[in-house]
This record gives sequence, structure tokens and C-alpha cells, in this order.
Amino acid sequence: MKIKPPAIENIIEEAIKMLVHCVEENCRNDKPLILHSLRVGFVAMGLNFPRDVVVAGILHDLVEDTNCDFETIKRYFGHEVESLVKTLTQEHIEDYKKRWQVLLEKIKKKGKHAMIIKIIDANDNLTYIPLIKSKKSIKETLWKHHFLSEELRPFLSRNQTFRDYQNHLQSTEAKLENF
Repeated sequence: MKIKPPAIENIIEEAIKMLVHCVEENCRNDKPLILHSLRVGFVAMGLNFPRDVVVAGILHDLVEDTNCDFETIKRYFGHEVESLVKTLTQEHIEDYKKRWQVLLEKIKKKGKHAMIIKIIDANDNLTYIPLIKSKKSIKETLWKHHFLSEELRPFLSRNQTFRDYQNHLQSTEAKLENF
């Protein structure tokens, strides 16, 4: 007897396959993108977010860091996943502050699901800050995190995931001060 997994697991498995394929084919990011993306998606799943939010969490960095495009995501996973990934993808703007301002405006406009994915993503990204070698890059990265926190606080101040992120940001900064 063959046991058929629920449809949500099939779709999540397909998202993981696409993630691995695209990262192995071409990845423009030094962090372990597969593990990072899986953590983002699985945290969203653990918080009981809808399937499309979980899949978007898994695929959130794909267009930014690989050769995957939005049309491919839409073809395999539908308009809502594509829309969330598009919202979470940074524009090609040279100035990092302007780029983050545009990104956060898109995220706030899209709503809570985009905000939560970004907070989960940022929380996971905090673990990589101690690996950054340049003080300038650390300063820019911390600015992004503080900007994100300030911009989303009015919407998520009572959300436990957001509060966990803020605590993680504070503890990361405290560790950096000791170096």
C-alpha cells in the first residue's frame, strides 16, 4: 500500500527541489542559502501560516540570489507565492538605504504575511553578522535591521515572532560590542 502525503507536503517538497536546483546551478550569496531558506519556510510552517506563505518563505531569496525568475515561480507555485517573493525581493538600487526604504514600503503594502516572512528572514540572518569582516558592512547591516524593526513595529509590536527578532537583534549587538 502506498501512502500519499498531503498536498501541502507535495508542494513544499517541490519548492525545496526548486530551491536546491537553483542554488546548485548558480548562487550569488556566500551564506548557506539552502539551509537559511528552509529555516525561514519551516518557521513559517511552525507558526501555522498558510501553504503559500510557507512556500514563499522557502523561495524568498531565489530571484535575488540565483538565476530563477518570477515567471518560473508563478508557473510552478501560483500568483500568490510569486507576489510574496516579488514583494520580498530587493530592487536594483545602488544606495542601500534607498533600496531598503523601497523594500519596506512594498512589504508594508503587501501586508502581514510579507512582514512576517521578512522578520523570520531577518532573524535568521542575524546569525551571520558575526561572520562579516568589514566594520562598514556590519554598520550597514545593523542599520538595515534597525530600519526594519522601526518600520514594522507599528504593525507587529504585539507579535511574538517580532519580539523574538528584536531580542535577537539586541543580543547580537551586545555580542558585537564585546569584540
